[in-house]
Amino acid sequence: MAPLSDTVRGLEMSDTSFSKRLRNNILDMSSSANQDYYPAMLGLALALAGRVNQSKISIISEHSEYLDLLALAAQRADLAAFERKVYTKGERLIFDLNELDPDFKKALQGYDFISKSTLPRQLFLGHSFLACGSLADPNIQFSLEWQIATAEAAKALKSRLADWSLYPGLSSRKRIHVLYMKNAESIADFLIMCGATDLLLELVDIGVKREVSAGVNRMMNCDEANTNRQADTAARQLAAIRHIADTSGLKILPDDLRLAAEARLAAPELSIKELGERMEPPIGKSGMNHRLRKLEEIAEDLR
Repeated sequence: MAPLSDTVRGLEMSDTSFSKRLRNNILDMSSSANQDYYPAMLGLALALAGRVNQSKISIISEHSEYLDLLALAAQRADLAAFERKVYTKGERLIFDLNELDPDFKKALQGYDFISKSTLPRQLFLGHSFLACGSLADPNIQFSLEWQIATAEAAKALKSRLADWSLYPGLSSRKRIHVLYMKNAESIADFLIMCGATDLLLELVDIGVKREVSAGVNRMMNCDEANTNRQADTAARQLAAIRHIADTSGLKILPDDLRLAAEARLAAPELSIKELGERMEPPIGKSGMNHRLRKLEEIAEDLR
């Protein structure tokens, strides 16, 4: 089993309003989660962001609500006694490694809480973000990061994300190991899987013109008029989808229309033909166009 690292310092992340809102969304979702998942939630947090110093392992956060949840998880699961200390830049939960439940400690040291987690996808992704994630303001840049305490944990998380077709890059900064996504489509996929529809819509709204124009301009044999027309069409479709989400929610849609809506939100730069090719199973241009037109009709009926 790979040992946990020595104390890691400098695990600091920017916290934009987008990060705060995503964090609050995940915490709201977690408040109603089955308590059977509590050990896995705590184990994931310690595996990704835990700092080891002699016989102690701790996790520090500026977000007291998150530590409230982890403390509750430790108490309800009866894993170990812990201390909670308040510092100028945050609070810390401290566990004695020698007093941890033996099975929990073994899974923690083997990074099983990442590679073999029992958490459902939505909870796993959400709690990986709570433990060590940050989301930049998309008005400035598209950037989603996980700042992770050990190389082993970073590699395990990268592999686990790939199971859901999320492929972050990996780099190191001052002994901190960073997984990152820098494009709107990948970040949109992550937000969809986390259930953060409101943030997804804002992300798309901010980036749509740039992404649509960039994607369309790459198409061969496409003149300026066609470029503008396709950009306007995509923007109109996105506006319709946003209106449905704001008024009734995408969950009311039949599966075929909901999947079409999510596909357009995730890839605003693609042509209708390209979008249809990405569906599972793929559908033709006319079939995809029919679904998108139906979404516009539904949005119009809701106005």
